[in-house]
Amino acid sequence: MKPSLRRLFTNGTFLFGGSAAAMGLALLQTLILARTLGPAEFGIWSGVQAYVLVAYSLCTFRTSEPVTRYLVEFRNRDDQGLVELLLGSALAIEVATRVLALVVIAATVPWLAADLPGGTGAIPIYLLIGTMQVCAVFDQVWFSVARDLGRYRDIAALNTVFPLMRVGGLGVLLAMGQLSLVAAGWLMAITGALQAVLTGGCLFGAMAGGYGVKLGALARSGIFGRRRELSAFWGFMGATFLWSICSSAIKEADTLVLGFYRTAEEVGWYRLAKSLAATVMRVGEMLSQVIYQDFSELVVRRDLTEVRRRVVVLCRTWLPLVAVGTLVGIIAARPVVVLAFGAAFEPSVLPFQILLVASGFVTMVFWVRPIVLALELYWYNFRITVVQGLLLLPLNIVMCQTLGMLGATLTLALAWIAGYVALLWPAAKRLSVTACREAGEGR
Repeated sequence: MKPSLRRLFTNGTFLFGGSAAAMGLALLQTLILARTLGPAEFGIWSGVQAYVLVAYSLCTFRTSEPVTRYLVEFRNRDDQGLVELLLGSALAIEVATRVLALVVIAATVPWLAADLPGGTGAIPIYLLIGTMQVCAVFDQVWFSVARDLGRYRDIAALNTVFPLMRVGGLGVLLAMGQLSLVAAGWLMAITGALQAVLTGGCLFGAMAGGYGVKLGALARSGIFGRRRELSAFWGFMGATFLWSICSSAIKEADTLVLGFYRTAEEVGWYRLAKSLAATVMRVGEMLSQVIYQDFSELVVRRDLTEVRRRVVVLCRTWLPLVAVGTLVGIIAARPVVVLAFGAAFEPSVLPFQILLVASGFVTMVFWVRPIVLALELYWYNFRITVVQGLLLLPLNIVMCQTLGMLGATLTLALAWIAGYVALLWPAAKRLSVTACREAGEGR
């Protein structure tokens, strides 16, 4: 195996180790909440999370990919001033927009409470989960900086610590007989505050050690006055912001729509199936986070030939492995779900199996979106997401009305697969042009 691909899977292994632990802990958290709360209250919990995430997508930016792309470029240009400006701008926008999102939640939830999962009695839970999201203010910039500096062990460690705190807290509440929706909400808000303190400390330490950038320099970087120097970065941010809105609508609106037409129990069954399938898909997401850094480096150096070679190797080795794993998962789904979550969640099995097929496909082609973003085709990525929303959200409403949970499942599976198929086109076209050019030069 080439050193570059060996490094991909080595770094991916570190990230996977921490994220695998996080995934296991997330599953344990889901297991504790689902079995303790039951399908109805677990459905309310899922509805709260969906509403909060949609609200945050409407107010906040997706900063990780733009920061990584231009951090690589400015570092290669050895431009300390632009590195400071980039990091200061990213942190400022994270703070401002996350506070705005919490304000929006606090203003809208009491007004819409009668039509939201849980009703007026769940208002404190919406505010607590909203507070938890504010506390994630440093997460995206930390990940970009740590990835750029190759600190995958640190990323893995933090990925493990915070889920462990949440699961430990749930275990204590369960042992005391005090685990309820409100208690779980308070736990998430408190652990979120601890997460902000620890992640912020790691971020500022990494910036100082890796780039010589200190907090005072960020404050003096003149973010607003020098914004035109980062015009390409803000263009990327605008595209990912709009993409995030549409993507979150596709990801979370299904739960809200299903809750509007069906019972809380059905929402709970569907959310469990979706959570399990999304956990499986996290494997590809972790590798994409690692390879995006490498692709960005290669694009800055204009070495698309190496990008193409890596994709060919991945197609030969990774695709069959994921296909076999997906088949095994489909076969094992029923006994595993019933044994782990109880007979009350047996209706989650068929949706999980359907979504497992879609998540398997996405995992097979995990490298597609990193290539598209590294090539700065972010507006194409946004247009694909818009088309998904325009086509699939109305379809989801119809399908939820007629087929309930199964309709929501089929719509989501279609969204996952169709989105990546559409992204394959520009990536394959650009890499094919490279191959043709190579062949011409060879003659």
